[in-house]
Amino acid sequence: MSRVVFCLPLLLAACTVGPDYRRPDLALPPRVTQAETTAPAAAAADLERDWWRRFGSERLDRLVDEALRASPTVEAGQANLKAAREAVAAQEGVSLPQVGVSLSSTRQKTAAVYASPLASNSYIYTVHTAQISVGYSPDVFGLNRRSVEALEAQRDVAAENLSATRLTLAANVVQAVINSAGLAEQMQLVRTQIETQRRALEITQRLRRVGAAAEADETAQQLQLAGLEASLPPLERQLEQQDHQLKALVGRYPADPLETRFSLAELHLPAALPAAVPARLVETRPDVRAAEAGLRSANAQVGVARANRLPALSITASGIGQASSSLSELFQSANRFWSLVGGLTQPVYDGGTLAARERAAWAQRDAAAALYRQTVLQAIQSVADSLAAADADRRLVGRQAEALRAAERAARIARDQVRLGDLSPLAALAAEQSQWQAGLALAQARAAELSDAVAVCQAIAGTWIQETP
Repeated sequence: MSRVVFCLPLLLAACTVGPDYRRPDLALPPRVTQAETTAPAAAAADLERDWWRRFGSERLDRLVDEALRASPTVEAGQANLKAAREAVAAQEGVSLPQVGVSLSSTRQKTAAVYASPLASNSYIYTVHTAQISVGYSPDVFGLNRRSVEALEAQRDVAAENLSATRLTLAANVVQAVINSAGLAEQMQLVRTQIETQRRALEITQRLRRVGAAAEADETAQQLQLAGLEASLPPLERQLEQQDHQLKALVGRYPADPLETRFSLAELHLPAALPAAVPARLVETRPDVRAAEAGLRSANAQVGVARANRLPALSITASGIGQASSSLSELFQSANRFWSLVGGLTQPVYDGGTLAARERAAWAQRDAAAALYRQTVLQAIQSVADSLAAADADRRLVGRQAEALRAAERAARIARDQVRLGDLSPLAALAAEQSQWQAGLALAQARAAELSDAVAVCQAIAGTWIQETP
């Protein structure tokens, strides 16, 4: 019979109340978009780590690496992950026996109306006590196991948030570099066009002096030149602010030295970007994995709420030790004492508090499941949007490149005609202006295409190999 009583807590410890987690069936489509073909999984898997190196710039690679090392946001994410790991370890320790050791000495006097507690009948004495306390609460219905499960899920949330932070930081650095390169390209084109307009104004002024041009023509050229010159300071301001943002991303102050100026020519469009991807790949995104981990935590909290309504068993050895009025006799067998207490607690009436908490836990689980489904929907939309934008801007770059080639031919023909005397210099300058506008449009389209590539990489790049903080 004693064996049965001893084994009963061990048998009950195998019982864990509450629902076991099962991933919801999302019924994902075969692919993100309605494209006729899908890219192989390996093509998207290649983007999972260090995807920014596909842009072919060593300077860019160094900036991203520095940002990942120096960013306070990443440091905070690492600290949060460490705290979550320690919370799991702390909760796991609750399942183990809790042992404490104490040593105390007490000097006291017993009133004469009482009998002395000592065998020597002394009323003034010192008591030395060495004691070990052991407490153990068998996890009969899995309360602690469900608590650990919930904290493990929160640890996974912290890990995925850290992955998302790193991914977003890398994307922000690459995007800032692209913006900086695009603005620098636009500024160079504007400066070139300003020189062209100045030449046009000089020609118009000479023609007016000889009566071959009207004052209105000169005024129109002045307005055009003034408009171009006015467009330069906003671009300079944007470029300066972009430099400040890039320095902040790598953990530096605006006054710190850092080479932040890039050109579009040194940034290459990543080769073999997938035109379509299987929808199941969105499950590897950090935001989706974090949402699922949140659902696992909410699911475990249902078990915690259920277990709190069931009996709790505790076994406590409140005193195992030695006591003596003399240190030299402290550890004699006659001075040994101990006490053992077993307890069983069952809530009987609590005004419906525990039942309400369990219902709330179920509702929170349902909310987490809905949030998980919504996160998956948004992830698929994000991937589809980035793929569509990349395809549209890829075609736009092709059209703008054709337009620039046509404008260059027209400008070349106009210059030849000027040399032959068949065309006025102003007409040739007008052709150069068309060439400039086509070049500006191509630079903007190229910057947009590179930005789309960043969005595709960020949307598809999923599992980030975690680094131990």
